[in-house]
Amino acid sequence: MRCSVCGSERLSPLGELHLATQRWNDRIQLRFPRGGFFKARPTYEASFARACRDCGAFLPFLSEYARRQLDAEADSLTDITDA
Repeated sequence: MRCSVCGSERLSPLGELHLATQRWNDRIQLRFPRGGFFKARPTYEASFARACRDCGAFLPFLSEYARRQLDAEADSLTDITDA
């Protein structure tokens, strides 16, 4: 695996992702526009992350459950700029 910013292969081990200033169970979320007025916004939690040891880039990852959910719904999602 390589850093998506600098291309380095020197990434940290996979760690659990938490926000330091919020409640203990808050997570970073990947959110998309609603598919309709009364539909919920598709949201996927990033539960894990790696950091590049060379440039410091932070690389969040979805859990396996969230990744499968995203994969199942991906064809119905739209870009935030298209909303």
